[in-house]
Amino acid sequence: MATIPLSIAKYIRSMWMAEMIITYLRIDKHGNLVDWGGYPQHYGLTNLATGKPVTEQVGFLEGLLSVPHTQVLQFVRVANGRCAHVHIMPLDNGTYVLMLDATAEHDRQQKMQQQLNELSILTYRQSQWLQELETTRQQLAEEKRLLNEVSELKSRFIATLSHELRSSLTSIVGYTELLDEAKQADVREANYLSSVKNNANHLLSLIDNVLDQAKLEAGQIVLQPSSCDVKQLIADLKPLFFPTAQEKGLAFETDIQPKMPARVILDEWRFRQVLINLITNALNFTEQGFVRITLGWQAGRLEFSVADSGPGISEQAQPKIFAPFHRESTTHALPGAGLGLAISHHIVNLMGGELTVESSLGQGSIFGGFVEASLAQPTASTDENVSTATEAKAKILIVDDNADIRNLMEIYLEDGGYAAITAGDGAEAIILALQTEPDLVLMDMQMPVTSGYEAVQQLRSDNFTKPIIALSASTLAQDKSYALEVGCDHYLVKPVSPEELLNTIEQILLKQHLA
Repeated sequence: MATIPLSIAKYIRSMWMAEMIITYLRIDKHGNLVDWGGYPQHYGLTNLATGKPVTEQVGFLEGLLSVPHTQVLQFVRVANGRCAHVHIMPLDNGTYVLMLDATAEHDRQQKMQQQLNELSILTYRQSQWLQELETTRQQLAEEKRLLNEVSELKSRFIATLSHELRSSLTSIVGYTELLDEAKQADVREANYLSSVKNNANHLLSLIDNVLDQAKLEAGQIVLQPSSCDVKQLIADLKPLFFPTAQEKGLAFETDIQPKMPARVILDEWRFRQVLINLITNALNFTEQGFVRITLGWQAGRLEFSVADSGPGISEQAQPKIFAPFHRESTTHALPGAGLGLAISHHIVNLMGGELTVESSLGQGSIFGGFVEASLAQPTASTDENVSTATEAKAKILIVDDNADIRNLMEIYLEDGGYAAITAGDGAEAIILALQTEPDLVLMDMQMPVTSGYEAVQQLRSDNFTKPIIALSASTLAQDKSYALEVGCDHYLVKPVSPEELLNTIEQILLKQHLA
């Protein structure tokens, strides 16, 4: 290997010497300074004197000069604050002390150590944060579990409350209507009967609104789109409100635009609920003039409005008109809990639409907007087949644990020309259905011991193929879905009117006949 030229070696040595800023001290065996060289002033050694004890001039050497062999002290802090590597080398006639500047190296190491310390602290804090994050995640998971439990309990409470209230109201409303149709009471008794009927229907409306508001808050309202004849829907609503309008001397008008499709796809029950709430409000607040329903169709939108000539709503009150439990001040008390508009507004939003109000004091009000809908496929007319499908007296099995409701359904069916047999629980229903082979089963879903869901599952597993209509007091979408899933062909909610019940049965039997 070639040797480094002397000139290059000298250059390297000079560079190294300059960078290290070397200082040496020669000390005799008595500890006195003999001489020095290099750059002592760089280390703050400015008043060195030969022949005097070196420890009095360089304090950090105290006790270090008697070492038996070379010792290296790294990063010694000298008088002026600099750092030096100090080499103490004992010789026969004394000691040499060599000082090499280490300030830059010390600063680098100190900075590196600081970075390591900061990294260590950051790592520790990161570990703490991760632990806190995991603790928070576990807490959120537990809170979510508890919220789900509360939501489920709330759902069950709503379902149970709905079942108990609707079951009782089914009997009250149903038997009241039967008495009203009998027309055998005198005028005073007829008024009593009318009062019971009106208040029962009002109570049912309040229950529906309160339960719907609870379901909206729990996010449990799910739309059930189906084919809807809008013109027929309005025709069905008119008889509900015309007597009230007539009694108050109001004109009750409907206006359906000519280009309205024959059938559209939307949640008919929910859209009907919106219209009922808007019409009810209009009739309640209007003392003279008119209430007008308008329906139109525009490019996938079913547009609607309910206008009245009532007292109107102030501009200040309009922003909160759709808030739950909000009621406008009037000169007389009005029925209701102030939920109808809030529920209608939410339902319209769920249906992809918008509900707004236009009003001013003394000028009446217009509540209107739109919901999204699509065109339904036209269906062939089946009127000519209805008589054929219902000529024979169909036999229907009524299943309900409530004797009053069983008797009421039996009256409805017999008045509609059907033969009825009854069962008081799911187990009895299974036996009767398999033995008597009815043309249709009307099944209450919420019964003790053997529920309607269990009875339907058992019947379907035993190859019972006739139609089964679920009759339930629950308005929860999941209960309806479950009923259809286990084998029901249709789902009716209590209380059900005789017209709705008989029309549903007729359509299902007709479909069965044509299949």
